[in-house]
Amino acid sequence: MRILAIFLLLSMALCCFMDTVQAQDFPREATCPPEISGCSRHYKPICGTDGLTYDNQCNLCEENKYRKVQVLIQKYGKC
Repeated sequence: MRILAIFLLLSMALCCFMDTVQAQDFPREATCPPEISGCSRHYKPICGTDGLTYDNQCNLCEENKYRKVQVLIQKYGKC
């Protein structure tokens, strides 16, 4: 009985903690370097508000500069 109570309390605490970790403000602006002289090939996909998946934030910044449209980050990961 005592082990069950401890397990339930830990489960509740974990659920509360996970809820706060997942809370992020989206959509958000990409963090762009001041001068883009080319992006690395580091693959860390992000989903843009235009519905396209970008390889990383730098690629999203380049696309925003090229199109002159502000596409924001909808979520981390593929669309």
